[in-house]
Amino acid sequence: RLIAIMLRSAIAAAAPAARAAARGRVAVLSPKFSPLHARAFSVPTTADKICHVTFINVSGERLRVPAFEGQTIYHVAIDNEVEIGDLMTCHIVLTPESYAAHPEPLREETFMLTKMTDVAPTSRMASFLALNANIKETYVALTSYRDTYIP
Repeated sequence: RLIAIMLRSAIAAAAPAARAAARGRVAVLSPKFSPLHARAFSVPTTADKICHVTFINVSGERLRVPAFEGQTIYHVAIDNEVEIGDLMTCHIVLTPESYAAHPEPLREETFMLTKMTDVAPTSRMASFLALNANIKETYVALTSYRDTYIP
């Protein structure tokens, strides 16, 4: 009889957590209260911080990949085996919409772009351009791949 009472108590304690999980929330137990006082809170997940980058090569082929907020376009390209050059030659061209959505280039980035050939009005350096989750999609046109000679 004691086991049956304990089992009913455990099931009653688990019910709020099960309802919270069904609503997509995570049940958090407060250390001040027993499991009977479990409360459900909405906890941010990594899905809230995901955006996408679509790489378009010179042949017009597209590759859409997920990325996390704060990653640079350079790191997203490296993680997805997109040949983008090294940190000094990672010149990309954004679509006008993507260029307008991102913050203005830094002075250092603008200086590096002056050393590149075939610079467009929407050119950026992939190593400087950090992604923001508020910008759900960024379209990146890849320029021709260049190696850098390092003696």
